[in-house]
Amino acid sequence: MPKSISKSTAKLLKDITGESDLDLAMRSTLKDALEHRLERIAREEKEFREKYGMGFEDFEEEWNHGGIENRYSYDVESDYWEWEGLKTRREKIEEALKWLP
Repeated sequence: MPKSISKSTAKLLKDITGESDLDLAMRSTLKDALEHRLERIAREEKEFREKYGMGFEDFEEEWNHGGIENRYSYDVESDYWEWEGLKTRREKIEEALKWLP
């Protein structure tokens, strides 16, 4: 499954990471990108926690039991799906980071 990458891309990866080994350079770059994405997700999740005054697990529980006002309005339902997506992506990224050195 490995695909080759151009020499210029390999050089760039090595240069920006300071790694002489291409695999390590790619892993380092991937790790940095995932950590950056986690920071962005954390900011977005914080906005939802502040907006609704609770974390997603509590929001979902309230949602399922009819405790969220206007839960089927476009805005609230969109927030639910977006927040759930953020949670899912965060969990996948956290799991992926366990496999990177």
